[in-house]
Amino acid sequence: MTQDNPYEIFADEYEAWFSENHHLFMSEVEAIRRLLPEFEKGIEVGVGTGLFAQKLGIKEGIEPSSAMRAKAESRGIVVHDAVAEDLPSDNDTYDLVLMVTVDCFLQDLGLALREIYRVLEANGSLIIAFLDHASPLGEIYDKHKESSPFYASANFHSAEQMRDILHESKFRVIDSCQTVFDLENRKQDVLSGTGEGVFAVVLAGKL
Repeated sequence: MTQDNPYEIFADEYEAWFSENHHLFMSEVEAIRRLLPEFEKGIEVGVGTGLFAQKLGIKEGIEPSSAMRAKAESRGIVVHDAVAEDLPSDNDTYDLVLMVTVDCFLQDLGLALREIYRVLEANGSLIIAFLDHASPLGEIYDKHKESSPFYASANFHSAEQMRDILHESKFRVIDSCQTVFDLENRKQDVLSGTGEGVFAVVLAGKL
């Protein structure tokens, strides 16, 4: 994470958004679930308050914010105080790594992906969900990010950029999908591909 971590200060506001926008949240969960392979030992990097991990059956996480970490632990998740660029795990430990809207806050996304590559088993999977800079809503997010306590310092990526960074980090893209086409709190479609929905999900494996 960047040094100025808004999630340390605004953990309650973060949770409130998901509560108030439950249908959008569940659309995002469904998009991830659409690509989620069977797994035995998974970890979420940047687990936050554990909302996604809890819904998806992931029991372990990485989170540098103590406020967020406490909320995730209250949901029964084992959370390590660490950052994505320096994972406290041995090589070949997990068959699934999940990362949800963390990429835009990292100091070095490429290094984080290389760390994920290291801790993944040979046939393991990475699911990375991110706010697609090139989508219509993504462009609005980027234009107005200074007014948000969460995204003021964010560096959003497009789906094309994400694919390039994954390839440079020795991952191959297997599949992708997208959701959240507007911010109305309703169940939204999950469609294949990327470019229209602001919430993009990519499934990748080791080359």
